[in-house]
Amino acid sequence: MIRHPNMEIFELLDLINQVEADAHTLDMEASVHLSSIVEPDCPMEGHAFYQSCIKAVLIKHQPIWSKAMRSGRRRFVRTLNPNDQDVFAAAGLMEYPTPHQVVTWWDAVSGYARLVSDQEKMEQGRFAEILTLDHERARLNAIGIDKEPEWPGFDDNYAGYDVLSYDQGETGLQNRMIEVKSTTVSPLRFILTRNEWQKAERTGEAYIFHVWDMNKETPTLHVRTVADIAPHIPSDNGKGKWSNVTVPLVIVQA
Repeated sequence: MIRHPNMEIFELLDLINQVEADAHTLDMEASVHLSSIVEPDCPMEGHAFYQSCIKAVLIKHQPIWSKAMRSGRRRFVRTLNPNDQDVFAAAGLMEYPTPHQVVTWWDAVSGYARLVSDQEKMEQGRFAEILTLDHERARLNAIGIDKEPEWPGFDDNYAGYDVLSYDQGETGLQNRMIEVKSTTVSPLRFILTRNEWQKAERTGEAYIFHVWDMNKETPTLHVRTVADIAPHIPSDNGKGKWSNVTVPLVIVQA
């Protein structure tokens, strides 16, 4: 680049391939890509260099296996194939006893993997709420209610429910408060917070749960009432109070 300052990078790669006998054994394009994503002050040798490169690739490309980093170093590495295990070992990331700098590296990268996972969960949850809004618009139209469902859960995380819709009652139009959940786990289950349950319990029959099974190509809706959920709610004991509970989605056979 010093001799040819005006040459584009890929033109330089062609030139290197022409003048260097061993150039064909090197993945020069990958090197160029790597240089574009590592930190500007990245160390250029030793374990620190390889650690910077691995971190840059994980953050930039978020490979599917990176999510397993949250499970702990040894458990995560066992999920990799031998070649990938060798990469982490060559970067000094598997040393025992573990140097403080390596601990910091794993915590930083695992923390990023958690942030990515949390972002994905939030996006899935929002998509489920949009599915409920669409579902309620169609239902209201079908029963002749000329009103638009509202989305209080988007504006207030402590509202205690996500979507406000409506139903025909004996005394006229009634509110229908909907808590929206999404799940991809098997067997199907979802997390319910104490605040959500307290709101549901106070509201009674006007409060329902929309649980979307996101495993299907077209997500499947399961509707549950407060009475359906109540048997799965734990009790406080002594000075302990529950804050979150995992509720199984019991499928009712027709």
